[in-house]
Amino acid sequence: MLNQQTVTDKPGTHTSLMQQALAHYDAGDYPQACTACDELLQLLPQEYTALHLAGLIATAQKRLPAAAEFLKQAIRQAPDAQTAAACWCALGKALRAAGDLRQAEEALRRAVQSDPRMCSYAIELADIYAEGWKLNLAVKTLKTAANRFFNDPVPCAALGNLLNKYSRQSDALTAYEMAIKRKPDYAQAHLALGSTLIMLGKFAEAETALREALRLDPMIKAYYQLAQVKKFKLDARDMEAVKQRLDPQLNATKDARVDALFALSKIYDHSKDYSAAFRCLDEASRLHRSMVKFSSAEYEAMAERIIALFTPEFLARYAGKSTSDLAPIFILGMFRSGTTLTEQILASHSQVRGGGELLCMVHIAKQLGETWENRGNAALGDDAAVISDLMQAAARYQKMSAHVAGNASRFTDKLPTNFFYIGIIHLLFPKASIIYCHRNPVATCFSCFQNNILMPANGSFSHDLTDLGRFYKLHERMMAHWRKALPGRILEVEYENLVEDPESGIRRLLDFCGLEFEQQCLDFHSLKRPVATASVMQVRKPLYKGAIAHWKNYEAFLGPLFEALRADTPKSDIV
Repeated sequence: MLNQQTVTDKPGTHTSLMQQALAHYDAGDYPQACTACDELLQLLPQEYTALHLAGLIATAQKRLPAAAEFLKQAIRQAPDAQTAAACWCALGKALRAAGDLRQAEEALRRAVQSDPRMCSYAIELADIYAEGWKLNLAVKTLKTAANRFFNDPVPCAALGNLLNKYSRQSDALTAYEMAIKRKPDYAQAHLALGSTLIMLGKFAEAETALREALRLDPMIKAYYQLAQVKKFKLDARDMEAVKQRLDPQLNATKDARVDALFALSKIYDHSKDYSAAFRCLDEASRLHRSMVKFSSAEYEAMAERIIALFTPEFLARYAGKSTSDLAPIFILGMFRSGTTLTEQILASHSQVRGGGELLCMVHIAKQLGETWENRGNAALGDDAAVISDLMQAAARYQKMSAHVAGNASRFTDKLPTNFFYIGIIHLLFPKASIIYCHRNPVATCFSCFQNNILMPANGSFSHDLTDLGRFYKLHERMMAHWRKALPGRILEVEYENLVEDPESGIRRLLDFCGLEFEQQCLDFHSLKRPVATASVMQVRKPLYKGAIAHWKNYEAFLGPLFEALRADTPKSDIV
């Protein structure tokens, strides 16, 4: 980290320019920081601190090739191993942002070797390993850091976060408890512990952890989760604290206010004050949108490319070429359409292990896309090359999902947005089951809006009613394409029908997956497994019909959503 103390002792103009560049960088004014730093480099082209700062500025501006060059020069000019290590770390971050994980790993390994006293370098290296799906290396790196920095809670918490990400919640609990043992007042560890306990269905213990996090840090993002755990009945002191966060004089962070507003919306909804609940939702969503960018146009362009490539002819040409015996059960559809419920039912079967929201297909699709794009627009390559690509992708997926599959004969992959990748799934895994969950469009979209749904990689589509409607329409378009291109390949499950007649729906699900009926699938709510989605409370109780038409309490406020959904869609198909 650069600061005023790192400024090289240069007279007059040099020091002034460095101070200006640092001040602008710290304030987030990267164009002005870049101007001042460029002037300084004209005067002192070999100055280590200026080169390092120029690299950080270029990284912040996403000028990644320039960032890498500045940082490589800074490494050559570094006066000692410690400053070189800081540059290696910055270079690793720039390379990671550019998508070059192999070089990023090497840079972070150099940082760790150059200055093994810096725990943050090991944590960054573990993050890069995890992003490249080198789970064992990531876990080993964090465990080594936890042992080396035996008084530091941060590597323990980072290990817990990593284990949580890969559905190892029980192990994550141990890591968070170790972090708390090292630093009892570490509020973030108590928050993470509470979140993990919620996933495991241990709600009373979760409440204790969340309240301790709030005691230690009254601004921490815990009230929304606490409102869910308490079934939306916070006590008077909680309500006062939540409302205080919204007092302009308190100047709470946007994150803290968003957390408070979503918590209040749940409380008002439970007390049937729907107007107040919607005001909170609307304000929370506007605040969130100011922090996270989302472009419907980017997803629409991606869908256009997918539809153009995965024609019926293309799919027929390469169907059956993969020899993979892996048979995942892919559960997909819009968020809040019943995907978690469907997974919980299937995971109750003795032969099925629940995998949760795996990101494997997102990475596989990205890698395949890059491979094919690099061959040029004229063709993806000859048949042998494309078949080889598919086989390698199937092998990568099997390796990436090995931690989930375990000894089970089948496992679920429940990432809703895999509806973009049905064509790839079909080609990679002839024996896979593909299940599409569908629910009333307005009920689905409003539930996303109400439950602060975020997409795993980039996501605030649910924080604007128009974006919600557009994204829903895009998902409908993708599914219409796959129905036409792959007739009979996908089982469609209607949420409302499943709730109305559970046994028939469950038998149909199991039959499609080639599984014998088992009674425990009807008692899915009794299954003790981690659930890391907004449906964590619902799937731990029997099916109920109360949520089916809940959106109608908010009908008067949903004009922009109706308008977006009605684009080329008859009203009768919406409501």
